[in-house]
Amino acid sequence: MRGVVAAALLACGVTADAQQGSKTDPKGGKVLTVGVIGDYGWTGWTPSPDHFCLEVLPKLKAANITIPNEVQNDCDPGDKLYIGNATALQLDTSAYVGQVCVLKNCSAFVTVGDNFYDSGIDFTTGGILRFQEAWVDMYKEGIFEEAPWYQCLGNHDIVKGQSGVDFQTKIAPLYDDRWYFGTEQLPYYTYDLEGEDFSATFVVIDSDCFVNDYQNPSSVYFNEYTKACHQDTQTQLNFLSTAFANSKADWKFLQLHHGFMSSAQNYTELQPIMDIVRAHRGVVLNGHDHCLAHYQYNDTNFILSGAAGYPQSGDCNNGVALGPYAKFLGANANAAANGFVTMDLSKDSINVEYYMRDMEFDGSDMYPVSSDLKPSYKFNITEKAK
Repeated sequence: MRGVVAAALLACGVTADAQQGSKTDPKGGKVLTVGVIGDYGWTGWTPSPDHFCLEVLPKLKAANITIPNEVQNDCDPGDKLYIGNATALQLDTSAYVGQVCVLKNCSAFVTVGDNFYDSGIDFTTGGILRFQEAWVDMYKEGIFEEAPWYQCLGNHDIVKGQSGVDFQTKIAPLYDDRWYFGTEQLPYYTYDLEGEDFSATFVVIDSDCFVNDYQNPSSVYFNEYTKACHQDTQTQLNFLSTAFANSKADWKFLQLHHGFMSSAQNYTELQPIMDIVRAHRGVVLNGHDHCLAHYQYNDTNFILSGAAGYPQSGDCNNGVALGPYAKFLGANANAAANGFVTMDLSKDSINVEYYMRDMEFDGSDMYPVSSDLKPSYKFNITEKAK
């Protein structure tokens, strides 16, 4: 497969230097800082026109014509409404992330999925153009130039099915060596980050495979990929359990898209995954909800970082905590803030900081932040993994 892909990429103008594999394993000193970012990839998405969505699509359904999932998904009325602002917000937030990470000397980026709205990308000219515009060109300067991105799939990334998954896990790492999806090029993988006197193990899981709603044939996320991996979730559970059990790292992280703890929708079918995390005293990193939040439940910290694209206040319950589990919600009655999370890893602690951008538009401020180059919220984890 690698040889075929390499030849195809050469035909598309990708140089041999870009085919050498992904950048991995940044080495830290006493402290290693990573950025956690999710739900960001709006730039370059062109929704279907209103005439098609409102007038033609109903006729096709009435005629029992099979409609591809991505065609249906690209008619999503909410996302069509968001696209203009979402693109601008991704542009502004990417610059903001770069600015903060220069100050903090981020060594790598850890993503929690939804890399390309609205229906992912695949190995077509359109997919290549979007990958170039929405990621390669978006995150290429300054601190982004050399930092690896440890990637994860979200629900929007799997709409096209296996072809979309293959592009992100197999094609993209050969296209740009900062994009990493493990040595086996699978949607689930593990990697270690090392400091001078500590180490951290991260395990990436594709939570799309666990979501029961995606098995409904009417769901835009139901396809050959999600059907097959839903029938074999035990493989990923075993992988997570083995990776954590074999790791002697000081810190252990689960990296996935959907939230087990949430102010919007709790994906309770993720419970078997969380049991493994709790047994190893791990930390959960997730996105899906378009805001920033910190939850604590069953002695586990849940870090939500889904605010790098289009933030939605309702996903963080407009800033109102529903119970004692919500330690921080990056939203108010009017808006959620754009931003991301940094983690400063060291031998003795994980310093978690939430950076939220001051969102001033046309003289009004949707989410005032007095000094957005300083964290709006932070906490420390000192109890090490088992």
